[in-house]
Amino acid sequence: IQVDPGKTTLIKAKVRNTSKQTLPITVRLEDFTATGDEGQIALSKEGPWTISAWTTLSTKTFNLTPGESKEVTATINVPKDKTAGGRYGSFVFGIGAPDTNGSAAAVAQEVASLFLIRISGPVEEKLSLVQFKAPSFIEFGPVPLDMKFKNDGNVYIKTTGLINITNLFGQKTADVVVNPTNVFPDDERIIHTELDQWLLFGQYNAT
Repeated sequence: IQVDPGKTTLIKAKVRNTSKQTLPITVRLEDFTATGDEGQIALSKEGPWTISAWTTLSTKTFNLTPGESKEVTATINVPKDKTAGGRYGSFVFGIGAPDTNGSAAAVAQEVASLFLIRISGPVEEKLSLVQFKAPSFIEFGPVPLDMKFKNDGNVYIKTTGLINITNLFGQKTADVVVNPTNVFPDDERIIHTELDQWLLFGQYNAT
């Protein structure tokens, strides 16, 4: 979602009870950051991309009967003095643990719904491809193709594009689509794809 500095925006998330019993639900808003290079995320309360301090929730606790859904609204007030770039938040819905009366350990479940904010204004978009890997020899397909992207900008960027496959004679034999994937600022992200062909003869180039 894109929002101007000094403006307010609303973001909504819906949670549904798919169990056969009434559940006590709690909801809070957390910031998150990317961690690792395989698309993992970590909830956090600090960092340059935080948004939770600007946000209020329409409700924090409620009950859901079996099959019932409820929508929760987050109101985000972006300060006027904030510079353009990306911010990242998450609704975190929790289920109250059952009362075990001290006879066993209690287990609580949480599920997160992520959202991305882009503050309007001049941003730095700087995405680079730092690694491109394919096997030097393979007996049968499909052929795995791995790319690592690095984002040195200040806003999330979604990758897109094609990998061109040519044979020994320079003739194009396939285009492999790079799946659109978010890469967060100050982060690296590995994207996996493959040439989905089984019988291949000779040498091929992937560009």
